[in-house]
Amino acid sequence: MKKVYYLLFILMLSPSVMKAQKAEVGITFSALSDNSIARFGDNYISDSGTDAGKSHTFGITYLKPLNKWLDIETGVEFLQSKVSTHSILNTMHGLNISTVTHTGTMSLINIPVGLRASFWKYCFVNGGLFIDMDVSSDSPVNSQSGLGSLLGFGLKYDFKTGISLFVNPYMKIHSFPLSFQTNQEHLLESAVRFGVSYKL
Repeated sequence: MKKVYYLLFILMLSPSVMKAQKAEVGITFSALSDNSIARFGDNYISDSGTDAGKSHTFGITYLKPLNKWLDIETGVEFLQSKVSTHSILNTMHGLNISTVTHTGTMSLINIPVGLRASFWKYCFVNGGLFIDMDVSSDSPVNSQSGLGSLLGFGLKYDFKTGISLFVNPYMKIHSFPLSFQTNQEHLLESAVRFGVSYKL
């Protein structure tokens, strides 16, 4: 599966792709995040919990127009977020209770492929799927490698020089639950993406 991820990454950044006419390329930074860890299919009450901290995401975005109001949007992003798990331990028949905390850093590389629809001159909505590669070294959460989905809304201003500025609040679910596996953990990410792009 990793070979497929790397192949997609190379193809996306290949010169033949970047030479597309009327395309835009830019850089982005996501902050103001509010993240959490969800368990889908959890069928029992657990004595442990998982918290996701603030995340920061840096990325490269690439837009290819399909018509005057619809673009294909792709790129590559790198996310880092602190994650903590808390387990409650009972000893001596519940007389002594202690909490064990494990904290680590979640590191993800994702490649989004979606659509951006523009309206009212300055507004747009965007959504689609993305491929995640979990490159964490000490994350206490299940691997987030796999398929995810995103949905967002944004504002954009185009300058006559070809430079554009945009702000894009969004929501993402990582490692989308495609199977019936229980207790699989998923990062639910909501943040605001700021970016600057340039028409090629």
